[in-house]
Amino acid sequence: MATTDIYHITGGLKGRHAVMFLDGDSDDYVQVDAHAVARTAANDTVGTYSAWVNIINIADTFCVLCAGDKDVVEFIELNIEAGLLTARCTDATVAQFVTQADAVGFKPHQWYHVAMVQNANGQGVHLYIDGKKIATTNDTATDVDEWYNNLDGLDSFRIGAANKAGDDSVTNELTGGISWVKYWSTNLTATEVMNDYLGEAVQASALQLSMDFVEDLVDAGLGADDGTIVGDVLQSNNYCEFTSRLRNSTGTPVVADTLQCFASGETGHAVVIQAA
Repeated sequence: MATTDIYHITGGLKGRHAVMFLDGDSDDYVQVDAHAVARTAANDTVGTYSAWVNIINIADTFCVLCAGDKDVVEFIELNIEAGLLTARCTDATVAQFVTQADAVGFKPHQWYHVAMVQNANGQGVHLYIDGKKIATTNDTATDVDEWYNNLDGLDSFRIGAANKAGDDSVTNELTGGISWVKYWSTNLTATEVMNDYLGEAVQASALQLSMDFVEDLVDAGLGADDGTIVGDVLQSNNYCEFTSRLRNSTGTPVVADTLQCFASGETGHAVVIQAA
């Protein structure tokens, strides 16, 4: 940022309780390893994940969640890859399925509800954005029914980063926010996914993981698998479009002489000034 530069950043203030991933490049994630261990032990053949996500661009690959193996290349993961919602599964180095959206479904700095449903019916996982099933293609279809029952070594679960190299390394860290991650040990119907998006209670008897990130990392699901922050991750009571833009907009200075923030209705504004 040069001398006398002035930036005006604006955005909506309506947000969500969330965990914020600030750097996206320094091993930042929420760790819930007990969840992966429990689902592997339960031999789930079907299941549903959902989460709210807010990303900073549609150019990078961001991992929303990943169950992995610290010693072998096998994993289940849900990503946003160049703006395309993508589900991947590999078993002992062999890719079992790669299911990807046919069209970009995201804009930077906005909240979206995403879901992945494994029905184990030969069709592959179904992907949803904001409660609606989206068109996808199975780019890899070795076994589109693969799930926890066939992945015996899964012992790692991360929110906001992947563990898929078989050596406990961290990849595809997300920059932005994630809110309310859930897992059901059943395949939700399209109506139930929509109800989850609308904030209604769904299948409480099968809700194994439920982390809303309201002031803590407590799992309110049946699994009671609480999370742990690793790296540069913070919790926010209101991660919104304005928060995302202020922290992550291209060209925003790291150091400024003046930072003025104010609100007008439901819109936040920031004036960032570098005077010298």
